[in-house]
Amino acid sequence: MLSPATLPSRFHEFATRQRLFAEGDALVVAVSGGADSMVLLELLRRQRSLKLCLAHCNHTLRGSESDADQSFVEEYARASGLPCEVCRADTAGQAQSRGLGIPEAAREIRYTFLHEVRQRRGARSIATAHHADDNAETILMHLFRGAGVRGMAGIALSSGGVVRPLLFARRQEIEEFARAERIAFRTDSSNGKDAYQRNAIRHHLMPLLERISGDAAVDNINRAGERFRGLADYIGQESARVLASCLQRSEQGIEQLDVAALLSHPRFLQEHAVLSLLEGWVGAQTASEHVLAVLELALKEPGARVLLPGGAEVYRERKDLLLLRAREEAPFSLPVEPGAQYAIGPYRFASCYVQTPGPFGGPCREFIDAERIGGRRLSLRSWREGDAFFPLGMRGRKKISDFFVDEKVPLHEKQRIPILVTDDGDVIWVCGRRLDERFKITQSTRRVLQLEFTRTSPDEKADHGQR
Repeated sequence: MLSPATLPSRFHEFATRQRLFAEGDALVVAVSGGADSMVLLELLRRQRSLKLCLAHCNHTLRGSESDADQSFVEEYARASGLPCEVCRADTAGQAQSRGLGIPEAAREIRYTFLHEVRQRRGARSIATAHHADDNAETILMHLFRGAGVRGMAGIALSSGGVVRPLLFARRQEIEEFARAERIAFRTDSSNGKDAYQRNAIRHHLMPLLERISGDAAVDNINRAGERFRGLADYIGQESARVLASCLQRSEQGIEQLDVAALLSHPRFLQEHAVLSLLEGWVGAQTASEHVLAVLELALKEPGARVLLPGGAEVYRERKDLLLLRAREEAPFSLPVEPGAQYAIGPYRFASCYVQTPGPFGGPCREFIDAERIGGRRLSLRSWREGDAFFPLGMRGRKKISDFFVDEKVPLHEKQRIPILVTDDGDVIWVCGRRLDERFKITQSTRRVLQLEFTRTSPDEKADHGQR
């Protein structure tokens, strides 16, 4: 282990060689109050030309102890004459409401806050106190989760506006430097518990590895991480080429992945391409299980789907995988009159009386017996639980929800398909899908109403009103 006395010079050399910051730069420093972040702050203050702003996130996970950490950082900032911004978050509540683990929720909250501070302050970068032991622990955590090449690369030295100037240093020398220089810091009591995987690795696995392979265990794991990072960069370039050949946007603005094109590439490129794609959708919540589920979906029959964190989903069509963003479609209901046209979301509905049925336009044009309507008023609305009809060509009554399942209607389309109904609830037409048997034309039909249902241009502005 190197002497902690050399830490400042090695810090300066490392940051200069890696070009992590330059003279006069403004930096947001993530400060928890622990030894690592307080030493980072001290080393950055010795770089005289830097403009520093402290940022502290109180995750409120340890009650009064968390509040004391916040007070400690705020008092340090006041005594040092440095600006300080603080956020207070209900981390446990957000983790529960979003279905995340506490560490994942805390990380997301913290980085969102840090980037907001960086933007407000016009800072070049955010500096965090991750060190060599953190990196080795992260690589092992990713290994146990079945991570790919990129996960095995560990913590990036610089990424997304965040720099980590202490990645060269070991935890022990950082703590020894803090004691030697009389740098005050707080100790997080939760660090001594094995409730989280990282702590269990730190307390039990790392000491075992160091007994087996000596003090070089952390350094060797980190060197392996550097090699994986080089490999990840290369595979990243190749997977970008794969995505460019497989991914396209439909006329409706939905991203779709060509299954045959995707499966024509080696498996490791398939995985990396799908991982890159999903990270753009669900971010840090993406896991290897989601990647594998999507690749398995590519081998399944049309109509299958995979649900992703945050409500997004991937849907298997005949030749493509559709990537569907989570969004709530507001229920709608619109009175309609024969002879008028209406825009319903991305669709257009029109009806008119005709003397005789013309050529059928497939599911987009139907003809009904107008006298079956009687004097009832008509409306177009989204389907509701319990809606049922008598599908043309079938015997008996069927719930529309079951009909959608049988027809393999994608989840994102269900709330957008209008249902033509009478004011007393009889379904006439599941627009573009199936007519109700009770309203079909027969030999005794004397008055015919033509119905049309078409998709508007994706660039056309749609509303729920008459045109």
